[in-house]
Amino acid sequence: MSKFVFAIFVLAVQLGFTQLTIKPILKPEQSTRARTGATQTVNPASLPFWDDFSITSDSPDSIRVWGNDTTLQWNYDLSKDVYVNATLAVNPPTYKVATFDGLDANGGFHAGSDIGLADQLVSDTIDLQGRANVVLSFYWQAGGHVEIPEEGDSLILQFYSPNITTNEGWRTVWSKDGGDLESDQDSVFTQVAVEVASTFLTQEFVFRFQSYGDKDGPFDAWHVDWIYLNENRQNDDFYYLDRGLTGQLTSPIAPFKSIPIHQFKLNEAEFTNSQFVQGFNLDEQLQPTEYILVIKDLNNGNRIDSLEYGDKDPLFANPDPLKTSVERFIELSGIDLSTIPNEDSINLLSEVYLESSDDDFLDGTNINLRINDTIRSQYLLHNYYAYDDGTAEYAAGTNISGAQVAIKFWLEQPDTLTHVDIHFPNIDPPSNGSALDLRIFKDLNDEPIQSQNISVINASALNQFTRYKLSRPLVLSDTFYLGYQQSKNEYIGVGFDRSSPEASQYIYENRSGQWEQNTRLTGALMIRPVFATVDSLVLTARPEPKLKVYPNPTTGLVSIDGTYEAISVTDFSGKKLLSEKAQSLHDFRNLKAGLYLLTIHRKEGDQTIKIIKK
Repeated sequence: MSKFVFAIFVLAVQLGFTQLTIKPILKPEQSTRARTGATQTVNPASLPFWDDFSITSDSPDSIRVWGNDTTLQWNYDLSKDVYVNATLAVNPPTYKVATFDGLDANGGFHAGSDIGLADQLVSDTIDLQGRANVVLSFYWQAGGHVEIPEEGDSLILQFYSPNITTNEGWRTVWSKDGGDLESDQDSVFTQVAVEVASTFLTQEFVFRFQSYGDKDGPFDAWHVDWIYLNENRQNDDFYYLDRGLTGQLTSPIAPFKSIPIHQFKLNEAEFTNSQFVQGFNLDEQLQPTEYILVIKDLNNGNRIDSLEYGDKDPLFANPDPLKTSVERFIELSGIDLSTIPNEDSINLLSEVYLESSDDDFLDGTNINLRINDTIRSQYLLHNYYAYDDGTAEYAAGTNISGAQVAIKFWLEQPDTLTHVDIHFPNIDPPSNGSALDLRIFKDLNDEPIQSQNISVINASALNQFTRYKLSRPLVLSDTFYLGYQQSKNEYIGVGFDRSSPEASQYIYENRSGQWEQNTRLTGALMIRPVFATVDSLVLTARPEPKLKVYPNPTTGLVSIDGTYEAISVTDFSGKKLLSEKAQSLHDFRNLKAGLYLLTIHRKEGDQTIKIIKK
């Protein structure tokens, strides 16, 4: 990000006409991205060297291959600012990438000047003496889900040799400038292969990636994945029989990551979806692949469901070894959660993995490629709704006095709202103690049905929520909106989870008296409505009757019994596919087979249901 553009950004904030804006989070010092060990058998001091970051925590793995040698100037401390994650890149080759940006290991700004060396990733010392045809290859992407680098921003690769007397032994062997990007390099990964010249074939070889750009925010991001260094590599040695899973495993209760268990039990079929996972085949050939999905109750270890998908198409073959192809999503359907026990809280673990009879190792190496064949996610059925997974990558908010933010939720049956959980992460400057008006709406075009003053309490621990008790319990039914209004021109940030893109469509903001649906930020605001248990449900309210929608599932033509004004249909990414006024029959025949959200707009409030198109 250039200084000029950043200055415009800051000016926009100061003048108060910015929309919802993301800011970096200041993580507690004791929560610095952890070093993690691994079971991979690669010897970090010899060939082959390989890392796709799929089993790494937040920071590069110091025990495994990054920064273990502290006898020279390179060590773990030089690499810890790189952020290993599964959410910021688009269509990565395998699960997780290493992200270079303008934030340090604690999520704060880098020290020093605004523009310059930001992040770097430094290898261990590797013995290359006597080796031949040594090649280092890797995949890279610019921007992804973060701001794309501009002209003057760069990612560079350098090699070290004690034989070089200039630049302390370092030489740049590859670089990419933000002003020299192709149109698709923010959405695909490009593979680069660099031959290691004879000058570097020593016992003290080291390589490092460095990013240069804006050092004060989540800007000018580069992502690196599938780093592979080995000898005797030929010109065509850039296909890999690696069929990995990548991205995020979508929730079986999508678009939510958590729902009250008594709401789930009222209509299990309504909440149980297919799960989707993304996969890549980095080889040029299609290979037979079987997908296994297992859902467990972590309270007791029992299996809730176990499914095998042997009839799925093979993973899409990658036709170009130097560039990843378009995304490939695999639907895992037929999930049955009816055996979930009757308890107050259930923690579900959903695990999907590939099953194959092929050789699991990279040709001629001891690199086991099966380590990126499994993705796991957890989901909670307790007493609250959540679009987020509990982890904030950023803060999101506005700085305008009077600005309002709201999130859309809906209930299967009337329920009693008693508390609201909000994650206020640490940001600079802090917002601790600032006043907000907590607001609950039945319809955003009307006045709130309840509001009360609260004070911002910035989290004292990573991803910590503050629970606010309502001044009086509120009985709700069907659709409602939960949010806040601020009273000063100061930035107040709420935790923002970038791993929940389907939640983006449920965020609304009002800066000047007009509510607008979010169309810019991708992710979930970490605000959660908390409900009483079913035993304490207040029954004095008269629930609004649900309209009957049939047939569901449908082959195309749908009827709706009752009075309403219009309908809209969206997919789970938030894309609106259909909008019609009320009529006797609605025609969904042009929709592809799959699961959709049907919202029925009526004066009493919106009703949202899931509908299956065969």
